Amino acid sequence: MKALLFSIGTRGDIEPFLAIAELLKDRDWDVVCVFPEQFRATVESMGLPFYGFSRAFLDMLDSKEAKMFMGGQGSFLKRIKFLIKMARFGLKLSKDILELHHRVQKEESPDRVLYHPKCNYSLIWGMANPGKSILVSPIPGVCHTINHLTILGDYGKTLNKLSFWAQNTLKALMLWKFSKRYRQDYPDLKITVSSIKKAMLKKEKTLYAISPSLFPKPEYWPSSAHIAGYYKRDKTVNWKPDEALTSFVNEHNKIVFVTFGSMSNARPRETTNILVDVLERNNISAIINTSSGGLEKTAESLDSIHFVNDLPYDWLFPKIQAVVHHGGSGTTHTALKYGCPSLIIPHILDQFFWNETISRLQLGPKGMSIKKLDQNNFESKLLDLVNNDSYKNNAERMAEKMNTESNKNKLYELIISRKDGKTLQDSPRW
Repeated sequence: MKALLFSIGTRGDIEPFLAIAELLKDRDWDVVCVFPEQFRATVESMGLPFYGFSRAFLDMLDSKEAKMFMGGQGSFLKRIKFLIKMARFGLKLSKDILELHHRVQKEESPDRVLYHPKCNYSLIWGMANPGKSILVSPIPGVCHTINHLTILGDYGKTLNKLSFWAQNTLKALMLWKFSKRYRQDYPDLKITVSSIKKAMLKKEKTLYAISPSLFPKPEYWPSSAHIAGYYKRDKTVNWKPDEALTSFVNEHNKIVFVTFGSMSNARPRETTNILVDVLERNNISAIINTSSGGLEKTAESLDSIHFVNDLPYDWLFPKIQAVVHHGGSGTTHTALKYGCPSLIIPHILDQFFWNETISRLQLGPKGMSIKKLDQNNFESKLLDLVNNDSYKNNAERMAEKMNTESNKNKLYELIISRKDGKTLQDSPRW
């Protein structure tokens, strides 16, 4: 059996697909990954074939303008101009991305295509190959309506539903437009905006790679939508901590881990100094991850602060007290999977949704946006995070739930099952 995996974005967008790739490879599937070129080494180290989307999109996210936007800096007008520029740039890139996407699907002749919402051209392929394509999303709210919120907040049931309608209509229009150049490959398929929306919302199997304990499936969603649980791969393989990190962990208690993941901002040193000053003043031990440049290693050496440049969370999180982070879906889930409460400092999009979720479930205090971060509000939130025992107790109870709900056999069955109830083993290869 062969599976094609398509995803575009930062590490949080790629990791759920790497976990699925690992699962299918262990079941003796041929797995082919199509991700941004930046992830070639990671995929090939897993022994999997790789096709690379252009590096340009992720390189753009490392630009000065992008850092300003993600850091909540700049005027409203400058931020709008950046969004327009990013949209135009995305449309320019889409031609090359679409050509590779279409060619790989056609040449590889897969049994399953699993794709990220940003790679939704596979929906057209799935309409022509019923039961073979699956949308995989690390966040809710990418297509199915949520009455009580959107990924940007709650605007009331009517406006929430209207925003989903507008979002899905625009996506269907774009897919209809993009599919025109390859219409000859789908001669028997009726492709209209309405048929695309129907397939997207009612027919296409959708796996939300999130915990049902954090976001239960709404009762009004179709049977094709599944809250599949959070899955991760083992990233500690072939990795060992250095002596300095090991010593720091052994010598300090109740460590707080601070990371902004793949997020960057225009003022990393100033932001780091705000965090370090509060941590030092309150005698809180911390490990700070500089990762993609959202934070920087400060010049001064502090006994209570240790800087790292990325490391496997699976190794660290069982050894720490709490996590301060940007609110990416992967970091949010991983922290809870190891019983760590969170203080989220959201930068963009769904990170505000996870901030609301953590606060609502009493898994940590409600954080402030990166734009509003200062010493006073960070200090009050941080002290609440480390001193309120209920957050830690709730996070540990959530960990128990999450570690039983993510069943790999169940995930595999969801991937191989068809709408008619049959599986790949019941049918000949299409």
